Amino acid sequence: MSGVLLGLLLYLALLFLVALLGEGRGRALVRSPWTYALSLAVYATAWTFFGSVGRAATEGATFLPIYLGPTLVLALWPFLHLKLLRLARTYRLTSWADLLSVRYGRDPLLGALVAGFLVVGLLPYLALQLKAIAQGFLYLEGETRPLGDVALGVALSLALFAILFGTRRLDPSERHEGLVLAVAFESAVKLLAFLLVGGWVLLRLGNPFPEALARPELHPLLLPPEGLSGHLAWVSLTLLSGLAFLFLPRQFHMAVVENQNEGHLPHAAWAFPLYLLLINLPVLPLALWGRLRLEAPPDLYVLALPLSLRNEALAFLAFLGGVSAATAMVIVETLALSVMVSNHLLSPFLLRYRALGSLLFWRRASILLILLLGYLYFRLAGEAYALVAMGLISFAAVAQLAPAGLLGLYWTGSTRQGALAGLLGGIGVWAYTLFLPALARSGWLPEAFLQGPHPLLRPEGLLGLKDLDPVTHGFLASLTVNLALHLLFSHLTRPQAEEAREAQAFAQGTPALSRLGKAEELAELLGRVLGPEAGRGFLEEAQKLGEGPELAARAEALLAGAVGPATARLLLLSVTQEAPLEAVAEAAQESQAVRAYAKALEEARAELAEAYQRLKAMDRMKDEFLAAVAHELRTPLAAARALVEILEEHKDLPEEERARFTALVRKEMERLSRLVEGVLELSRLEALPLCRERVDLKALAEEVLALVAPLAQERGVALLGRLEDLAAEADRDRLLQVLLNLLSNALRHAEKEVRLTLKREGKEALFLVEDDGPGLGKEEVERVFEPFQSGAGGLGLGLTLARRMVEAMGGRIWAEAGPGGRFAFALPLEVEDAGSLGGRRGEHPGAPGVPPQEGGA
Repeated sequence: MSGVLLGLLLYLALLFLVALLGEGRGRALVRSPWTYALSLAVYATAWTFFGSVGRAATEGATFLPIYLGPTLVLALWPFLHLKLLRLARTYRLTSWADLLSVRYGRDPLLGALVAGFLVVGLLPYLALQLKAIAQGFLYLEGETRPLGDVALGVALSLALFAILFGTRRLDPSERHEGLVLAVAFESAVKLLAFLLVGGWVLLRLGNPFPEALARPELHPLLLPPEGLSGHLAWVSLTLLSGLAFLFLPRQFHMAVVENQNEGHLPHAAWAFPLYLLLINLPVLPLALWGRLRLEAPPDLYVLALPLSLRNEALAFLAFLGGVSAATAMVIVETLALSVMVSNHLLSPFLLRYRALGSLLFWRRASILLILLLGYLYFRLAGEAYALVAMGLISFAAVAQLAPAGLLGLYWTGSTRQGALAGLLGGIGVWAYTLFLPALARSGWLPEAFLQGPHPLLRPEGLLGLKDLDPVTHGFLASLTVNLALHLLFSHLTRPQAEEAREAQAFAQGTPALSRLGKAEELAELLGRVLGPEAGRGFLEEAQKLGEGPELAARAEALLAGAVGPATARLLLLSVTQEAPLEAVAEAAQESQAVRAYAKALEEARAELAEAYQRLKAMDRMKDEFLAAVAHELRTPLAAARALVEILEEHKDLPEEERARFTALVRKEMERLSRLVEGVLELSRLEALPLCRERVDLKALAEEVLALVAPLAQERGVALLGRLEDLAAEADRDRLLQVLLNLLSNALRHAEKEVRLTLKREGKEALFLVEDDGPGLGKEEVERVFEPFQSGAGGLGLGLTLARRMVEAMGGRIWAEAGPGGRFAFALPLEVEDAGSLGGRRGEHPGAPGVPPQEGGA
């Protein structure tokens, strides 16, 4: 296995670990506004990492509009995306296809058109990522095998990764913390790698601009665009990139679906433009040095320059930066596209044939199919185009959603007919002016196609337009036709009363429904589709909402999260109108949503069974405890009774013997008294609630050391303390008693010294009590906290009390085997969820990340 391939596999493994961290202990990182801003950098793909330098090396500063557009759009970010966020949460939207479908009357045709078109329109963009990784890999390896062979392996690998990580759950509206953290991590990697490459090249080679000024052929790269066509191309690319940033499926998914907090929007409005500024700083210097020193393809300058300076490690880091940029885009884009395909193409079809139960399988299959189609486009047209040119074709496709999307958000006069007409017209012009010419230039269509049937209908020069680059021409032509048809048909067609009412409600962010179903009927539908608990919960919610639009809208939102808006409306019509409920709901009953809910019920049943077993175990432990108490009580009572009988029967005992027997009776009574007090203390511990307060742990530990100091002095044992300044929420009296019990126990066994340590371990305060006594064996460690298991002749309830108290405060306690006694307990510095019976939920000895009772501190 080559070093490059091994490094690539290790990086992908690291990426998977980062994702697992995001779904576990790293969830606090996911909630950071910096993580949200970095996740938006999924916009910066392999096109940014490799293609921007390639475009700058051939066309100069024309790469800048690709990043000026999003920067200008972000000025409206808190206003525009706040509206999108609230609409998405109200209607449980997962994509622009969902939004347009809901806005224009849940029209299944509109949603299906958008979903299918975006899959086709984004194929060049996916092909771009495959080409970038394959090119970089072969360049570093120095191999000449076909580019397509590597691209196919990359496509299959990324499809597997997206399936394993992006489709673990059916509900696409559920947030994926692991995905967000992985994308943010990759954004940081590609920025760091790009800046390091640029900084190293400038450090080794210096400023490229003086040398470039001495080369007349490079002057166009340093000059702004000239003439009307140049300025029009600049403005068009700025507008195009701004619309793409708004309407790319992956951007909607990261900015809206995965958003954790509306308050992150103002932060992202300045943090993400700063990211774009930083990642573009090295572009022009790298492009100039590439033109001055290299013969390699411009798209590979980022790799070729470090290699030319004999820094293979930096070249590999640059390759990983490009891989980060590509994989983040592919995973999120294919996930977003698969959700659209399943909601708007597959769900209605599967519902009709009563096969919704296979929806999750088909969503996963759609990811593989989309990436294979991207690979097919790469083989058909990808090798004939530079990276940026391929990406711009997809940008122009995504921009076709702008008229229907933006007018639908703010203009209630926008109609379904206008949206359909505009989209169909814009898609047709885009395909004629951009998509099909790309295939023709690759040899898959006759070259005569580029001339058109008439000079005025030439694909890259409609109406005789000249001097415009193909992307600017195709974008302006398709968007103009789209907007004109949308406005024309919206003015010619008036929305029906129901559609107008829904448009008004959508503009206000409040759902509306033309016909209402009774609460019982809606609950019955929800029960059949989502499970009985959902139906019962909806009935309880209906008592607060009452009969009205809000009730039906709430039912529709619950359905939309599982099967998409169009299918949800179809199911709801079975209640609100005359559609046959049994036929629709019976088919829906087989849906994956039902299976997911059934799985949840099975998990709940398993939890109940586990709780029942725990109750049985507790009942058995109670019986065993009572039996042990009875046995322990019987022993001193029997001894005392025997001694008293001796005293009664032998009244002539010498005074010394009588005094000895009397002392034995007193000792047994004291033992009995201590036993009763211990049992009562256990009972009080179970009954009394915790008294939580902010406790200075260091001061408390010093107080305990002072209390046991006389006992240590009496036994000739040195008492040592190593204490850090810590504080936590705890019951001060119980914590004091735990420390007294552990230290007293250690002093009974110690030979020369006892040590008390207090330190911070992660999110916990750790107390460690050690002595130099004989210690415990493995078997003793396992039962030392059980009642009546003392190894020193005591009653054996001290450690039992200590365990109950620590667990009641949300902590954990354990002992270690080996020479020298070693007891430890940990308390959370910030208690998130502690039950009345003790122990933090989901954290107990033996749980992941928690040392077992035998483990070390």
